[in-house]
Amino acid sequence: MKSFRELTRAARHTLLYRLLGAAFALVPKIPRSFGLRLFGMLGTIAFMVPHGDKRRTIDHLRFIFGSSWTEAKIRRTARGVYRSLGMNAFDAIKLRAASDAGLEGIVRTDDQADLRAAYAEGRGIIAITGHVGCFEMLLHYFSRHGITCFAIGRSMFDARIEALVRGLRSGPGIIYLNRDGSGRDIIRYLRQGMMFGALIDQHIRAEALQVSFLGKPAFTVSGPVKTAMRLKIPAFVITTARQPDSTQYIYISKRLDLADTGDFEKDLYHNVQMANDRIGATIMKFPEQWVWMHRRWREHEDIPH
Repeated sequence: MKSFRELTRAARHTLLYRLLGAAFALVPKIPRSFGLRLFGMLGTIAFMVPHGDKRRTIDHLRFIFGSSWTEAKIRRTARGVYRSLGMNAFDAIKLRAASDAGLEGIVRTDDQADLRAAYAEGRGIIAITGHVGCFEMLLHYFSRHGITCFAIGRSMFDARIEALVRGLRSGPGIIYLNRDGSGRDIIRYLRQGMMFGALIDQHIRAEALQVSFLGKPAFTVSGPVKTAMRLKIPAFVITTARQPDSTQYIYISKRLDLADTGDFEKDLYHNVQMANDRIGATIMKFPEQWVWMHRRWREHEDIPH
């Protein structure tokens, strides 16, 4: 017989699955302007309920900005984080289902010439990014514009929810892999000339270096940068953020000039820091659009969690 805790957990998962299923069914039918307002409001309501993620969001904002922001601004930004999460969650579903013309009317990008030239070389691309803005739509945007992509992610806590999320992150021209045992597949798909979308801005169980992130030491996933260095694969930092006019903008760096002095470990540290700095620049410009509730600096025991 299942324990009360197991039954409660199963009930929560079922509720979340049904809510997500309803969202996936309804969002494509909702006008975008109304949907952004609705999901932004839902995010704001979620912030109003006391919970651990809310406290962690405020704590992390205070950790980074406490010496330069007032407490009122920190809390106002924390509320904005939840509002933005709702709005970007709406767009993640909406833009996946949008027509090509509809997508073009919403998404703008930096100049893509350097990226396109690297893709044409046929050696693959490592696109380093983070959980900022509507990052879920990046693979869909580029796959629709002729760049075959792949990404990796961990298995979800519920098979039904994983199926929904996998559907969100998959599509024509996109391959989505489980994180476990994906090393050989990464190399194989890169050698086929695909673009690898690599998120490096979270503290996960993976090969990592401690470098600066938003001005504070944080362990940062180093595998994608190491792969680019060892295999001489073109690497870019690509981030996105929703703009004040509600368009989505994709920031594309120039091809990263990866250090190659002969001291591999020193060069790796430099190159991971360079990628972190570029992701951080987007977060600092749009602080309400990053996942501040994530335990990014968990090695700092002085941050309340």
